[in-house]
Amino acid sequence: MPDSAATARSVTDTSVTDTSVTDTSLADTVRLAGTALGRPLTDPVDLGGSRRSTVLRCRTEDGGTVVVKHFHAPGSQFTRESAGLTLLERTPRLLAADPEHQVIVMSDLGEDPPTLADLLLGPDREAAWTGARSWAHDLGTMVGESRPVADEARRRIDASRPGGPAHWDAAADLRHGLARLAALAPDGTDADVIEAELAGVTTLLDPGQAAVVWPTDTCPDNAVLAPGPAGSRERWWFLDLEGTDVGHPALAAAYTLLPFATCWCVFEPPAGLTDELLAAFTAGLAEHAPQVVASPAWERQVRLACAAYVVLVTGWLLDGALDARPLVGPAGRSPSYRQLVASRWRWGAVNLRADFPALARALAEAHRWSWDAWGADAELGGYPAFG
Repeated sequence: MPDSAATARSVTDTSVTDTSVTDTSLADTVRLAGTALGRPLTDPVDLGGSRRSTVLRCRTEDGGTVVVKHFHAPGSQFTRESAGLTLLERTPRLLAADPEHQVIVMSDLGEDPPTLADLLLGPDREAAWTGARSWAHDLGTMVGESRPVADEARRRIDASRPGGPAHWDAAADLRHGLARLAALAPDGTDADVIEAELAGVTTLLDPGQAAVVWPTDTCPDNAVLAPGPAGSRERWWFLDLEGTDVGHPALAAAYTLLPFATCWCVFEPPAGLTDELLAAFTAGLAEHAPQVVASPAWERQVRLACAAYVVLVTGWLLDGALDARPLVGPAGRSPSYRQLVASRWRWGAVNLRADFPALARALAEAHRWSWDAWGADAELGGYPAFG
């Protein structure tokens, strides 16, 4: 959530190849990456970047492979990705970087490691359940391990902004989401009361001693299960770090409870799964930040982050839902805009009543509206692995 552009992209810009990338620009990317690395690269394979970047696997002289990421437009994404690869554990290693041309070369985790999305959308219930639980623990561990480098990450990110530090106006995005919610549910939305309920979001964005570094886009398709160093046990590695930012660990924990707060891989989880995911995340975080999870406010902070994400997603995705856009992510692997938005409203109406009653009432009315307006088009099924 700290990088609103990154989180909005998670649910509106899927990882598909940018067909505007020509063979000539591909050759330029390979050449620039080889120059940055100090040795030639060959045999590029397009890994499917996005409208913002080209991502390639290239071969080195000794027969090994590396991954190259080339950002197409100026912005902070290059600096954020470089910072994430350098400062965070459980990510690929940064091998070389060309700031002028915004090219990054990183270690390759292998050609076909499964992602968490693959497990959740696959046929094996046990693999999906245990994989999701270990993913949550590894995510909690990663953000906990980052505490000592939070100041350095903030310094690098702030330096990348034209004119110096400029932080996301979270309040403006939340007000926009609330305005869209109020337009659908005028009788149940008291924007002033809801804004007061969400006022604590500012402490999540500027958490002081509780600050951690995290990728922000911790979605199931951005985590791969691969062997650890020196052939040690399989572990989760986190990819797509262009939204790397500093914030409260509750912002990352919300991805276990909501679940997958800003992602396309969203279906109904089976009973008990998200409770286990949050417990696993909390256990991983507790190894490095015990005082954070020991606070009486911890679980409410996680629900506050979830509440904010539901409001933000309303603002980001409602137009797509009203236009009946069929897919948030890849065909055959993701819900429609209507299904995702309506499922978030339903989740909030049920799970936020105790802490954020005004917001929960508005979300309940919005969900009733969605059923009247969209009917079965807004019904979300379960993850295939748990079917």
